[in-house]
Amino acid sequence: FGELAGVVGVHGEAWRKFRTKVQKPILQLRTVKKYIEPIEVVTEDFIKRMLEMKDQNDEMPGDFDNEIHKWALECIGRVSLDVRLGCLDPNLSPDSEPQKIIDAAKYALRNIALLELRFPFWRYFPTSLWTRYVKNMDYFIEICTKYIDEAMKRLNTKSVKDDKDLSLVERILANEPDPKTASILALDLILVGIDTLSMAVCSILYQLATRPDEQEKLYQELKRISPDPAEPLNSRKMEEMLYLKAFVKEVFRVYSTAIGNGRTLQEDMVLMGYQVPKGVQVVFPTVVTGSMEEYVTEADQFRPERWLKQESGNFKFHPFSSLP
Repeated sequence: FGELAGVVGVHGEAWRKFRTKVQKPILQLRTVKKYIEPIEVVTEDFIKRMLEMKDQNDEMPGDFDNEIHKWALECIGRVSLDVRLGCLDPNLSPDSEPQKIIDAAKYALRNIALLELRFPFWRYFPTSLWTRYVKNMDYFIEICTKYIDEAMKRLNTKSVKDDKDLSLVERILANEPDPKTASILALDLILVGIDTLSMAVCSILYQLATRPDEQEKLYQELKRISPDPAEPLNSRKMEEMLYLKAFVKEVFRVYSTAIGNGRTLQEDMVLMGYQVPKGVQVVFPTVVTGSMEEYVTEADQFRPERWLKQESGNFKFHPFSSLP
């Protein structure tokens, strides 16, 4: 993206500069709470779609994970651009732009490790994988930029009366005069958000479906806090769902959404007695540490109760930097 690199795949000063520009408008808890309602609307549409898709055994189709990817993209479009992309249309074609965006994002994230962690022949000559990767990313940026530009044009003519009606892009534009910052943030959200959000939800749904005891506890909690299914969710209800939050944290501990956090060292450093030179990429492997007895008692047991206050104590592991 030129001088503005975004927050995906960059490190050091370039990462810090961009992160500083976007973190305050989008990462504050009060900002996040404003998107409960629009995400709930999208999710209700997705549930209707699920009811249409289930077979005579009340089971979802074999490609259900792709349907979850569609839901994820629809949520991201609604929150970041204030637009419904039509991903949940039952007649959505495999050649449609939303599906191609999903396919392109999945291809990018599935192959980046092959390019980064193997010997980088592509730095010396264009390998077939590198050529396909570049072509895929060019298409992804082209299609997403079209939607982003259309959204930004609408935003320029939109009359906003309530702060909760602002999209993430609008929040960035309100604090940052360069529209490219908002555009790149939207690209980053779409690129990494589709797959990570989808895989997280897949893991949560799988664990929920295979654990009837925990499922019943969640059901009783939901009935107590929100007895009328017709009533919309709000931040107060979400804060009261302690077992739900504990369940999700335990899923993230056992099935880390990403293998870990990677950073390229900006200076020579000693880590656990090893001299690691500047420029080496260091990974904090949450997929490993979350299952180590050194950090988690009875790490081989799936036990959401460990995240509840009566058991919380001084944790060394916090999925997504959450606190019990």
